[in-house]
Amino acid sequence: MKMAIKIIGLILLLIIVGITTVILINPTYRKYQSLINTNMSKETSNINDTITEDDLQPLPLLIQDYLRYVGVLGTAKVSNFQLSLEGEMKMKRDADFSPYKAQQTSFINQGTRLFYMDLFLNKIKISGLHHFHDADATMKIKILDLLTVVNEGGEKMQKAETVTFFNDMVVFAPQTLINNNISWEVLDNHSVEATFTHNNITISAQLFFDDEGKLINFVSHDRLALTDDGGQTEIPWSTPISEYHTINGLNLPKYGEGVWHYDDGDFTYIILNVVDIKYNITSK
Repeated sequence: MKMAIKIIGLILLLIIVGITTVILINPTYRKYQSLINTNMSKETSNINDTITEDDLQPLPLLIQDYLRYVGVLGTAKVSNFQLSLEGEMKMKRDADFSPYKAQQTSFINQGTRLFYMDLFLNKIKISGLHHFHDADATMKIKILDLLTVVNEGGEKMQKAETVTFFNDMVVFAPQTLINNNISWEVLDNHSVEATFTHNNITISAQLFFDDEGKLINFVSHDRLALTDDGGQTEIPWSTPISEYHTINGLNLPKYGEGVWHYDDGDFTYIILNVVDIKYNITSK
């Protein structure tokens, strides 16, 4: 009996040591860093070119005003950017918000978006990694970096992530709106519709601005949401912005939300606070 207890205790100790080792190694974050390094080695763009008034002229006046408000004139054209986020998130409407911290690195010319998040649900760390690139779009989520609870990819996700990739351009790196892959239609004095084509996938979004030229909302119908039966459907998705701050000399969004607009009511599932944004990074 005593021997059995000792064996069970040893097994439990080995399990605890194994879990602790995985948590310390943090394989999901290491994968994120590895992907950054891989994409960084492919960067070939000349980042010495600066944005001029001539670059703005083909754009609708609302987009010109937005870029002037942000302060992009005279700054470098953007090949990649990296941001730090923190805030709260929940997966269901009736759930409580849980805190998270996130990092993202996007390579515009390569069409790659890497998004890493640590969500703390009842003090248990849940790690997630989104990897959007020309070949696929994947999302993997693990509890304690051990138990995989989400592993998705495929064509539908690639379209949805194309919306997210474009939203990031609009909100976090508006310099990249000087782009031949975007076509514009002016809707009224405060809004435009943008159509963005990337890797043979075309999505659209409506962009809304206030009298100062600030972006105040981004709305798209081309992103997928989960249904109650576990399926997916396209419903309106928006990212309203209510606060700006100065980062590295630019006026950029500080506070925003992610909102699904269901028929029976809106669902704000994520709150974002922008901690920092870096452009044209040369190392991780």
